[in-house]
Amino acid sequence: MSGDVLKKRTFQAIPMVFSFFKKSSEKMPERAPARPKGETAPAPAPEPTAAVAREEEWDQDFSLASTQPNASYGIEVHEETDPFAEIAEHAAILYANGQDEAARATLEAAIRGNRDPGALRLWAMLFDLLRLKGERAAFDALGLEFARVCELSPPSWDAGLSAARKKTARASAGQISLQGVVAGDAAAFDALLQALAEGSGRSIDLGRLAGLDAEAAAKLAKLLQQARRRGLAWSVSGAEGLVARLAKRTVTGQAQEEPLWLLLLELYQYLGWEAQFEEKAVDYAVTFEVSPPSWEAVRMQEAAPAAAPAAEAAEEEGEAAVLEGEILQGNLKEVSAYLNPGQECHLDFTRVTRLDFVSAGALANLLKSAGAGPVVIYHPNRLVAELMRVMGVDQLARIELSKH
Repeated sequence: MSGDVLKKRTFQAIPMVFSFFKKSSEKMPERAPARPKGETAPAPAPEPTAAVAREEEWDQDFSLASTQPNASYGIEVHEETDPFAEIAEHAAILYANGQDEAARATLEAAIRGNRDPGALRLWAMLFDLLRLKGERAAFDALGLEFARVCELSPPSWDAGLSAARKKTARASAGQISLQGVVAGDAAAFDALLQALAEGSGRSIDLGRLAGLDAEAAAKLAKLLQQARRRGLAWSVSGAEGLVARLAKRTVTGQAQEEPLWLLLLELYQYLGWEAQFEEKAVDYAVTFEVSPPSWEAVRMQEAAPAAAPAAEAAEEEGEAAVLEGEILQGNLKEVSAYLNPGQECHLDFTRVTRLDFVSAGALANLLKSAGAGPVVIYHPNRLVAELMRVMGVDQLARIELSKH
């Protein structure tokens, strides 16, 4: 009997233990605040819908989530990459390295049937590539496809841009102009050789000459010397800036780049600067340990000799440095003459067909270190412009693309 009583008491104790730990699910009713007589309570605000609540949450967290990891959930939001920018960069680098067909294949594969607005830059690059290669039939076929796919008018064939792939100099009415960075195979030398053979007069404009290699310097010096000794009516204009740059590059005791010395001495004679000629001739003899050229006044010079400028003579303010052809292996030394601190500089890339990776990097470094005023780069083709973007040149200069 005592055992039954013990069991009963134990059974009754268990509910008491559970009831002690149990939490009530009911809340005490909230007492409404007292209001003056006659005033009705405002209607309760409606509960926000799930969509509105989500929109408010997105608005509050958007700026934070797009720039840094989410502190609450540990989720890091990355900026999406532009696939068209990556393709454009790849094609530009291929072209810069001389892999024209690979660049063309890359662009053709990317634009095929693609009317996305972001792909228009790839279409433009391919149009320019076909221009530069002179492939008119392929260009016209691409124009038809562009009109069909993108429902836009295609660009027109620009004969001027396609002709820029040939290194030529303008020669009309007896005047020959050397522009940009001139190499030894420039077409201007053929025109000068022809004038020399015919014994005809020529006016040579050097005002827009940014630079020339050793072979070009040797050719120009020899042509000027032969014309002067034969008494031909050859004149030189705009040579003051080139003379100033050559004077800086020809250092006494450094037996380097002899053609530049000879060209400088020849230009002194055409300009009639006898004092500068005699001083530089002595430096030439000391540096190369040879007899220097002798002063021989130009007998039939059409233009009167110009006054000698200061050693720091520069190009006319606002004049553009016109570059042309392929710019390879960082051949941009002469461009620095156009970069004057605090002055706006214009670089004309209309006739540049290719800029390699080394030269693009050299251009960026030159713009960084020169401390020049605003720099404007005019009309590079789309492949060159894209490489400039890759190398950060667009952060150092304003690039103005041609409209076509």
